[in-house]
Amino acid sequence: MIQRSFSIRVLAVLFSAAWMASPPMANHLFAQTPKPAAISTYTLDNGMDVILLPLPESATVSLGIVFRGGAEAQTKKNAGFLHLLEKVLFRGSAIAPGEPEPAGAMDSLGAAAIEGGVQADRFGLTFILPPEMLGQGLDTIVYLFSGLRLETVFSDALTLEKARSSSLADIERAFSDPKAIFEAAMAKKLFSAAPWRFDVLGTDAIVNAATEDDLKGMAAAWLAPNNAALVIAGNFTAETLRPMIEKAFSSWKKTADPWKMALTPLPKPGVTRPTLMVYADPSVPAGEALIEMRYRGPDAGSSRSSAAEFWAEMASQPGSRLVQAIAKGMPKWSSPSAIGAKYQLSRNASWFSVSTRMLLDAKGNAAECVFSFKEIVRGAEMYAMKTNAGYFTPKEYERAREALAEKWDGMFTDPQEAGSAIADGWILGGNAWMLTWPDRICAVTSKDITAFADEYFMKNLEVVAIHLEPKDYAARKKSFDAFGFETITAQKAFWWK
Repeated sequence: MIQRSFSIRVLAVLFSAAWMASPPMANHLFAQTPKPAAISTYTLDNGMDVILLPLPESATVSLGIVFRGGAEAQTKKNAGFLHLLEKVLFRGSAIAPGEPEPAGAMDSLGAAAIEGGVQADRFGLTFILPPEMLGQGLDTIVYLFSGLRLETVFSDALTLEKARSSSLADIERAFSDPKAIFEAAMAKKLFSAAPWRFDVLGTDAIVNAATEDDLKGMAAAWLAPNNAALVIAGNFTAETLRPMIEKAFSSWKKTADPWKMALTPLPKPGVTRPTLMVYADPSVPAGEALIEMRYRGPDAGSSRSSAAEFWAEMASQPGSRLVQAIAKGMPKWSSPSAIGAKYQLSRNASWFSVSTRMLLDAKGNAAECVFSFKEIVRGAEMYAMKTNAGYFTPKEYERAREALAEKWDGMFTDPQEAGSAIADGWILGGNAWMLTWPDRICAVTSKDITAFADEYFMKNLEVVAIHLEPKDYAARKKSFDAFGFETITAQKAFWWK
């Protein structure tokens, strides 16, 4: 077995004025102090990573397993299979397991805060339990994701049809879910090369055609120990737990690497021309609108990833130059608020955005407001960020570092949050990604920010979308049509429509 240990390190910042260009100074100062609790990681003989974080003062333990590859592991011919497999294994969703099992098993563990299921980049299960139930919890995970579990559930002739009905109901609900509709439309537009890699639910036709053998094949390919990490955080000792883990998972055998053929990279830019979209969104309050400009972003393995994360933190700070420019540059009647930037990081399909809320006015043109927003952000501010290394002030760098350090530190005190953060890091790039995050963030300089602005704003293309309440949209439809906005609807948002 491979073993390594380390301390989680948090960022204690000593800032210098190295951020100002003309000429840039060579160094910036920071300190890193070890956290009392140490993570230990090792790899079992079957290839499964184990990540342990003892938190002696906690009263509970977070126990979970995560497999790489959720919707992103699918093709256009089997989108939805993994979600259907989840329904089979759990007799429902992972977060609300069905009766009598596995709900009974979870009850016997005293499990709480159950999370998991199939997501865009993973399939997993995590829950909180009392420390004395850890051994039983390990056995439960081993069984729930085993071949024996599949054989047991399929011994009931109605299992697949019940799971299919539940999956089809989820697809139907997505057609009336404003967030699901919008995100499907954005994926179809920004990641048009493979939008099914974002579709957890799949299509009616694919789900109806799935067979027992199809699901067993998906389980054999993706629910493999060499494609998994066991993550445990809370009240335990690593020395006591290790032999329990080795014994529990000894029956899991290493299989072929499901990632032997890497995913085809999704292109940047994500669109071939700047795109305008409008959505009659019933979740938006009457008299308001939300504008978002979204770009294909740097993935976790990119050298620009840390700069993007740092940029999003600085750009969203109250009083930042970007926030002030939007607040002052938009028409006064629009009263922009909740101005911010977001970076949605993933291994293969990252994106980032700038957004604002605004008020509508009977005499003001909402479509023209979208163009004003776009010109302020891309035409003025991002160009200034590219050409001016001092776009963000030293104080803004300092505040961003402190905020990121506080977030990092806060993630590793509560078992549930720690388990989630560790699993996220492992999905993004294994233990190395998590280990090196503080150093990467501390290494970001103004040159990295300007390089990010150049490559991912100025040499990239955007999708700009505005959400309005349906009646507000209807009153302005002619204006949006005249400006060439594409209308988002449930009937055409999903990739298979």
